[in-house]
Amino acid sequence: MTLRRILFGSILALSLTTGSALAQQTNYSEYDRLTRKYVNAQGLVDYKGLKSELPALKTFIDQISAVSPESHPQLFADGGEQLRFWMTAYNAWVLHIAASEYPSKSALWNFVGLFRNRSIKLGGRASSLEELEHKIIRAKYKEPRIHFYINCAAYSCPPLWQGAIPHGKTWDVLNQSAKRFINDPRNVKFDPATKKLQLSKIFDWFKDDFLTYLKEKQGIAQPHIAQYLVMYLDESARSALEKTPTGEISISYFSYNKSLNEQK
Repeated sequence: MTLRRILFGSILALSLTTGSALAQQTNYSEYDRLTRKYVNAQGLVDYKGLKSELPALKTFIDQISAVSPESHPQLFADGGEQLRFWMTAYNAWVLHIAASEYPSKSALWNFVGLFRNRSIKLGGRASSLEELEHKIIRAKYKEPRIHFYINCAAYSCPPLWQGAIPHGKTWDVLNQSAKRFINDPRNVKFDPATKKLQLSKIFDWFKDDFLTYLKEKQGIAQPHIAQYLVMYLDESARSALEKTPTGEISISYFSYNKSLNEQK
């Protein structure tokens, strides 16, 4: 019996070691190629073209389905590389679902279709886009700039980036994403004369993420969303908003365009 236990333990250890050795770091090259080819400078997608290369996108989907920071933490050097994986996985799965169904658009972007009812796989286990966004990306990393990078296939979502995030550049890309989104007048528009601030609904839906960051990371006891915006606004717009007392700013939100973010 003792010999049998020793033999079984040795086989189990060998199996685990072999499985770990077979797991490899995520190769982003195919995702990089496809998003450079089928995503334009405005972040819109050529879904017809991408659909023609679904098998290529599936090779990347297969990678993220098998290995993740949860299943193989040793393959991800730090929080930046973990977040790089999770955000790319989110965008890749959305692209795969949208391209697979294209030209049908009936259930792509609504809270009872794509986000709640679609099963995905990450690191060997079943998951969902809702879990990925809210219970992993938002909950674990508490980084509000993710809202300017992850893309939900709607026209009013942040523009999809061309190419993958380069190794070690997660925070740089998030910074660029924040500046790109916040300096677009379709997302942030301030009128100094009327003191009216118009914002993307993203700042409404995820207001707590931005205000919590200001309170916990910037030490602002009573934070206001304008104090987050001035961190990324270009000089002229930043100066006007900074000079306006937050208590005098009137906030409203743009309507959110849920149509597919396709090239036309």
